[in-house]
Amino acid sequence: MPIDGDFHVEVCSWLNAADRDALQAVRETVFVLEQHVPPELERDDEDPRSVHVLARARDGTPVGTGRITPDGRIGRMAVLHDWRGRGVGTILLTRLLDEARARRLATVVLHAQHSAIPFYARHGFAAEGAEFEEAGITHVVMRRALDPADEPERPAPPPKPEPVVLRATTREELIDVTRQLMESARHSMCVLVRELHPMLLNDTACLVELRRLAISGRGASIRILAQDLTRALQEGSRVLELAQRLSSVIELRRPVEDDDLAYRSAFMCVDTGGYLFRPQENEMAAMGSTWAPGRHAELMRLFEEIWARSESWPELRALGI
Repeated sequence: MPIDGDFHVEVCSWLNAADRDALQAVRETVFVLEQHVPPELERDDEDPRSVHVLARARDGTPVGTGRITPDGRIGRMAVLHDWRGRGVGTILLTRLLDEARARRLATVVLHAQHSAIPFYARHGFAAEGAEFEEAGITHVVMRRALDPADEPERPAPPPKPEPVVLRATTREELIDVTRQLMESARHSMCVLVRELHPMLLNDTACLVELRRLAISGRGASIRILAQDLTRALQEGSRVLELAQRLSSVIELRRPVEDDDLAYRSAFMCVDTGGYLFRPQENEMAAMGSTWAPGRHAELMRLFEEIWARSESWPELRALGI
């Protein structure tokens, strides 16, 4: 039986020079020096394509190897003399069988040296056919059927969120539905407006949500496309002040193409599939939903197209944005 903590087995790659040197050190000792297998027969074209396992002693010394080819042939099982009878071969073989199951192989096959037949028989392999010589050593083909690997339990998909319809006709209602949409976001949002002015995002409740998104961690991103920053720069803007402190998260660009400059609607999209759309940017009327994946995808495609052909605002460089 394996001695707990005496050695460990790891999966390694022939393409990694350090792994390859460790594998060859064991194989050359066992096959070439001990069993007198010609070096040119010990290595073959299957090595780069195979999955290899390597046993190491507690101090890192390689003590055992094995491999399995893509079609399920186990081979190059070798354990240094002083480590035989200590469970190394059992753990190497077990790991190779696990690799075979992971690849959904129905059977595995190997060429067992005559002296190793009892070992493989104890692990479910059955001999088939007559004995034959390989590299001057008597072998026999042994095969084992594999039970399929247990499928991991898949968690049930999360329930679809209950969408909240967003509608506004007045400034107060527009601020309220903007806040609702921002509250539903996790890490990111996109905004397309003609003018960045104090009407919406400067509202304290909206700014709180904007700051929450900006510091939400990995994936935090706030992108704003605006045609006009005149009032924001002249009168001051809490959004621009926040962008100065978090310039790596909050990005602003301006459209430059004529068709983009002629666009008179405005919208906001968040990363949870919600949107808010104003047919006329200079009016309060708005409609949207906290979850509408189809419409959200349509607006995001438009946003990404305009974003890609827009440019940074030169006036913001002096502000460090």
